Amino acid sequence: MAESQPPNLPEVRPPDKAARPAEVTPRRKHRPSSPPPRGCWSTCAFFAGASLLVLTVVLACMALMMTLGVADFLGDPANNFLAVFGFDKDAEPVVVDSQTVVLDIQKLALLETVRSGIVITKTVVDSGAAPDAEMNVSYVGTVKAGVDLAQMGEDNIMMDADGVLTVALPPAQITHCDLGKPKVHSWDCRGWAGLQDCGGRFRRMQDEAYNRAMSDLLEAAATLNLLELATQNAQATLYDLLLKLGFEQVVFQTSATALPPDSSCLPD
Repeated sequence: MAESQPPNLPEVRPPDKAARPAEVTPRRKHRPSSPPPRGCWSTCAFFAGASLLVLTVVLACMALMMTLGVADFLGDPANNFLAVFGFDKDAEPVVVDSQTVVLDIQKLALLETVRSGIVITKTVVDSGAAPDAEMNVSYVGTVKAGVDLAQMGEDNIMMDADGVLTVALPPAQITHCDLGKPKVHSWDCRGWAGLQDCGGRFRRMQDEAYNRAMSDLLEAAATLNLLELATQNAQATLYDLLLKLGFEQVVFQTSATALPPDSSCLPD
């Protein structure tokens, strides 16, 4: 009888000689792939485009402002160019100092007139961007005030039963103004040769001084009450004349109406 074979049993090895289990490679986590880095040219192009856009907007705004400014500038390019450097030909002179001195007040022999001599001194400077011109000028002015007896008629003279003569005088008026020849005490005009129109400035500043002096002459006449003095002088002279004609009682009436000064008193 054949011997039975024992079943195949797993081989048993001692612990120190046991086979090591096969190493299992750990599974790596899947990471999304990052975009490729941007190149230098694309970065430069991006910033260049943004800068160009900003520059275009700025230039458009500047072009709009320059268009508006050029339109005004081209209206008078020569004067506007000079005005940039302070040589404004159309600048208005300004009186910075003024002095008025009354010389005398005279009662003239004429029936209706008084006269006053007045010295007026003006210091005028240019009012442009570069005020580099100055003038000091004086005038000896004469102003006359009187009553125009040619305006009187029969209605202006009345005699009552008691023998009192009433005379209604016309209102007094400034009848003449004269500033005489100007005396320039000092004149200074500085600037670049050929760009400063000193001759034109001299005329403009003298005109400004004249107009202001004429205005001061009328103000001085009002301060001195020349119209009232003219009325009083006319009454006194006419009263003496009427007494010589045999009228012993004379009453004067004056008008409160204000008449404009003579055309010679108007500024140029």
